[in-house]
Amino acid sequence: MLWAATVKLARRARGGAREASARGDEGEQREARARASATRVELVALAWPIAAAMLGESALGLVDTKLVGALGAEALAGVGTASVVLFLGYALAFGLMRGVKVRAAHAIGEGRAGDAVRYAQAGALAGVVFGVAVIAVMRAPEGLFRALGVAPATARAAAEFAAARAWGAPAMFVTSAMVQFRQAAGDTRATMVAGLLANGMNAALAYALIYGRFGLPALGVAGAGYATALTEWAQATGLVLYTARVVKREGEAAKLGLAAAAREVATLGLPTGAHFLAENLAFTTFTLVLGSMGAAEMAAHQLALNAIRASFLPGFAVSEAGCVLVGRALGRRDLAEADRVAAEALKLALAFMTLCGLGFLFAGGALARVFSADPRVIAVATKLLMVAALFQTLDAANMVLRGLLRGAKDVRFVALCGTTIAWLAIPGAAYLLGKKLGMGAVGGWWGFVLETALCAALFGYRWARGPWREAYRSSHRGDARAAEGVAPAV
Repeated sequence: MLWAATVKLARRARGGAREASARGDEGEQREARARASATRVELVALAWPIAAAMLGESALGLVDTKLVGALGAEALAGVGTASVVLFLGYALAFGLMRGVKVRAAHAIGEGRAGDAVRYAQAGALAGVVFGVAVIAVMRAPEGLFRALGVAPATARAAAEFAAARAWGAPAMFVTSAMVQFRQAAGDTRATMVAGLLANGMNAALAYALIYGRFGLPALGVAGAGYATALTEWAQATGLVLYTARVVKREGEAAKLGLAAAAREVATLGLPTGAHFLAENLAFTTFTLVLGSMGAAEMAAHQLALNAIRASFLPGFAVSEAGCVLVGRALGRRDLAEADRVAAEALKLALAFMTLCGLGFLFAGGALARVFSADPRVIAVATKLLMVAALFQTLDAANMVLRGLLRGAKDVRFVALCGTTIAWLAIPGAAYLLGKKLGMGAVGGWWGFVLETALCAALFGYRWARGPWREAYRSSHRGDARAAEGVAPAV
């Protein structure tokens, strides 16, 4: 009897334990879902203003293009040529400012808000230095444009625009430092508002200075450049004042010196800047190869590129937001949170860009006809959008994963692999498949499929298995900066 009772009680205990365990598992699952949902909400809250601000930056260039168009083909071509060359020069500085974001995000995660401000100050100072260098190079750039093979009339217009717009370079780079810092602090709406206000100011100033309205001189192409430069100075001033006000209210002093902060920003930012520059050069080379295949192929390429921009911006914004949240999580030495951010960021970007890819696949022809009436251009653009449908999902993973790895300070791996693959796949496909095998722009675009597939695979493996994780495997909360001697990426 006693034995039978004991067995019966044991069975009930085991059953109760299993039931309790089940209830515990269910509770843990609910908690995990709640954490994932909170991470997703935070990602979206950070990402959508970034996407809106980037859309505003694109609009800034479109306004210049629209207003200058009435001055003639040479003026329009000059603005386009100057913008490409200037952006190549800006790429290194923009990459450097990514170092501000990653360093500041880690510092905030570690509880060093004052040092996060110091990184922003170091970035702004570096931006002024870079900007002055741009002004010096662009004082008389007509010879540079002619050396690049630009026609004389177009070279003159490009030189006028570049020399005028270069005056805004220091302000643009300071703005970039402030934007990256505010993103690291979780404040993306203020920078979005500043960008949208700048668009309105630029449109009014460009109209006035190009055509001589509101009592201002008619400066033609140069007027467009001066308008953008003045707008950049106004935006930088507003963001610096706003940031100074917020920092003063928070009132935490920095423990890090400015020189040390500059060195730390440079160790992360310069590899990223070199990567940005190399990728832009690869894409410029790709465009030059396509340009040799005929006007229809080039026009279709530009049409399709503009069409997919809407899908690119949100994916890129999620990548930037993921970089911030990973940096903060790893600053707290919370690897599990970083992995949760990675999972949610990938889900968001993959869902959106895959949906866009389906749209390009099934409605590419209709979309092409919106932008062109030329049957040849429409036919090629439709094929390009079908190729784009294939690499949308791959590019979502590629963009998000490189952003996550930068947030983990693994910038050298991203820069080395990204640069190597970009140069092998993008100009390589344009030359081999597009030109030599006669596949035209479609052959060149298959290079994007190869590039995004290889990068997504490598970066995915690096995120899951990379040596950078070793510095954060310990569950205790300590000074993450002390682990940088272990992490191979810094």
